[in-house]
This record gives sequence, C-alpha cells and structure tokens, in this order.
Amino acid sequence: MILEEFGTLPNLVLSAKQQLPEYSAIYFAIAQDQVLYVGLATNLRNRWRNHHRLPQLEAISKKCEVRIFWLISAQSQLSALERQYIDHYCPVLNQSKVPVRQFAPSAKTLSLSLKKLSDRLICFGVCEANDRKLKTLILFYLSAHSETRLATTTVRRTLQSINKKPDSLLKWTETTRRKDSAHWQTKCNGIEVRLVPRSGERIMHNPSMYQLLRQKHFGAATSISMLEVKAMREAVKAMSLRERLALANSSQLGCQLFPLACGAQFHPIAGIEILCLRNSSLQTLLNEFPHLCIQYPAIKAVDSDPVPLLSF
Repeated sequence: MILEEFGTLPNLVLSAKQQLPEYSAIYFAIAQDQVLYVGLATNLRNRWRNHHRLPQLEAISKKCEVRIFWLISAQSQLSALERQYIDHYCPVLNQSKVPVRQFAPSAKTLSLSLKKLSDRLICFGVCEANDRKLKTLILFYLSAHSETRLATTTVRRTLQSINKKPDSLLKWTETTRRKDSAHWQTKCNGIEVRLVPRSGERIMHNPSMYQLLRQKHFGAATSISMLEVKAMREAVKAMSLRERLALANSSQLGCQLFPLACGAQFHPIAGIEILCLRNSSLQTLLNEFPHLCIQYPAIKAVDSDPVPLLSF
C-alpha cells in the first residue's frame, strides 16, 4: 500500500476513537499525509481506549488533524503486516521510546545532512511511488576523477556523524560500501532518499573557479602578478555557491568544466537549497547514459520540495 491509497481505508478523526470497530486490524495514525504510527490490534476499539501514544497524538492534533485508518486483517497475519508497514514507512513515533525524550524530527536531520553536503550535491530527480516502492529522491554526490576516494570518505564521515546524534531518528544506511564509490539511503516522511556517487565533476571547486575568474578578469594574459593571484583566490573563497554558479554559467569554459551544475537550478529539498537538474539536462543525461533509465524508470526533474515538512 502506498500513501495515496489510504483514502480507500475506513478512518476516523482521533477524537472519535470511541467509535472504532471491534475488529482485529492494522491501524495507522496519520497527519498531513504523514504516517506517524503503525500498530496492530486484536480489538481496535479496546486498543485505543488507553493507547500509550495517545498523549503525543492528542498534542499533535491540536496543530493539525490526526486520523486513525485501519486495515482489517486476520489475527494470524497481524505481526507480519505490522513489521511490513513499519519497515515501509519508518513512522516517527515507532522509532522513539515511551516515555519519549526530546528528539529531532527526521526532516530536521535530513536537512542537516543536506546542509553539510550541499557544496557537492546535485539532485538527479525523483521517482514517483508505485505499489512496491515509496517515492524515491536520487541525489548525486560529485567528485573530480582525482578525488573520488576523498569525496567518498568525506560523505561517509558526515553521515556517520549524523547517525551518532543521540536525538536523531533518521539513520543513513550504507548499502554499497567501497572506498571510492559508496551508496547510501534513508527514509523520511514517506520518502526514500538515495545518495549515489557521480565522478568526473565536482561542484565548482576552487582550482577550477580560479580558471574562470582569471579568464573573466585577465582574458588570455599569459601571466599575472602574485598580488593579483592572491586577490583572485580570496575572491573565490568568499563566493557563495550561487555566485559560483552564475560565474560558471557566464562563460563557455564554465559550462565545459561544470556541465551538470550549469544544467541545474536551485530548489529546496527538506528546506535546504540544493542544485537540481532541469528537465532538459535530465533528459540529456538519460540519453547519454541509458543504464540510468533502467535504474530509475520514470524519473522526473524536481521543481518543488519533494520532502513534506510537517508543522508539528
């Protein structure tokens, strides 16, 4: 079952829990299209008379409506179905202990991950949900050919530090572990996020930016003074990512050095501004590398934040 299909299930607002039927069922507490909790009940009405998550859900319902959905099931199937849906949706309340200490929402931790890595990320696109998979966001982490191992080590250390945070509910899993091309994935608010390597280009790193700034200010000059070199390097270090992208887009050399970046534009992902491939650039890449079409069928360019940010 995918999130869009919950509309076909019977449901009630949380405040009407006393009207729940006395069936054996899998139940889902949902707010703002986010699965907050998944559980099982041999008698649904009795289960919700004094549910251990009720105080939390009632607090949430003061800010946005919480509804209880249920899927009637034989008692012999309840445990297997509960594990299946918990694994699929990673509900935020299923990941915390009772009583609950302060914890960082998954989206906040995802935002922190992206912020720390934003200087080397490009969003490839998003694959819509189907009957077997969640909506899946594909992110590239970029590296020049000469620094693939360094880039992978940097990403690994960053995500390991995120995983070690005691208040973090979101965890990154390294699904493919190599020294120079590891893959990671996580789930957040009903979205699967995959982070995969892409070698050959790093987003506007300093040495290449020196080339662009030198060409802009000095043209074909064969030599410049050390004072001018120092000033140029300081100027590059002070540039924001947006300023670097504008400089790269302003010259043919920039488009040659950074084809992916120059074919991208900024969009928020989990509230963090990330370079995302435009649709035309995405199609060009898919045509150039047909295996990507097989890996990510029906992938689309991102034009709005694909990660729902909850207001509670």
